[in-house]
Amino acid sequence: MDGVVPRTSRPSSRFQLRWSRTTAYAVGGAVVLVALVIGIFAFSGGSSPKPSIVSSGPTTTVVVGKTTSLHIGPVYLQSAGPHVKLDAATRATVLAASQKYINTAIVAPLATGRLGSGYGALFDPGVRTTATGADVGALTDTAVGRVSRYDETTSPATLSALSDQSGQFLYVAMGFSVKVKAQTAAGALTIGRNVELTFAPAGAKSWLPTAYRVITTRATASATTTTTAGAGAGAGAGTTGSTP
Repeated sequence: MDGVVPRTSRPSSRFQLRWSRTTAYAVGGAVVLVALVIGIFAFSGGSSPKPSIVSSGPTTTVVVGKTTSLHIGPVYLQSAGPHVKLDAATRATVLAASQKYINTAIVAPLATGRLGSGYGALFDPGVRTTATGADVGALTDTAVGRVSRYDETTSPATLSALSDQSGQFLYVAMGFSVKVKAQTAAGALTIGRNVELTFAPAGAKSWLPTAYRVITTRATASATTTTTAGAGAGAGAGTTGSTP
């Protein structure tokens, strides 16, 4: 009808209540769904995984360590022919390999409880099996494992080299000692190790230990144990003994 404003139908209060509840349930369900998706995404790592923290128990344990770098001391050269000097590159190669032995076989087990990366590859295939197997107890400190504190010192290395009649070097030996004072869960531990690594050429500008001889002594307040290991030409057999 003209002049009459039509009435807009209003929902009843009961309908309004029902609609509000339905909306609330829908919104609440959406929030729960979003939270669930976020939770699943976070659990699966998403595109940026969280870094892992290595812990030895309820709290992370920090190992306090002190090390010294190996350097070459006395040098002895023997020749079946003309007198020749050992070049700087060969000196650097055998020094770096000897230092890596210390880092991977001695320092790494005390700091992490396991051998350092590349330990086995340090050795010539002819002695690698024993260096990573039967003699690992003498050459490395994996038997000691991770400690809370250690202080490692090395003596200067004595370098001995032998060349043939043409002046080509056949062998280069590095002899040095390593001493470690460590604090373990059982108490103080002192480790003394006399090491001789005999290197031979293994390709262009490459030298690998083809023989080794190691004498390791570990002393606690109650006992001392000495282990000898050797492999390669003239290295001798390994022995183990203990003193109360």
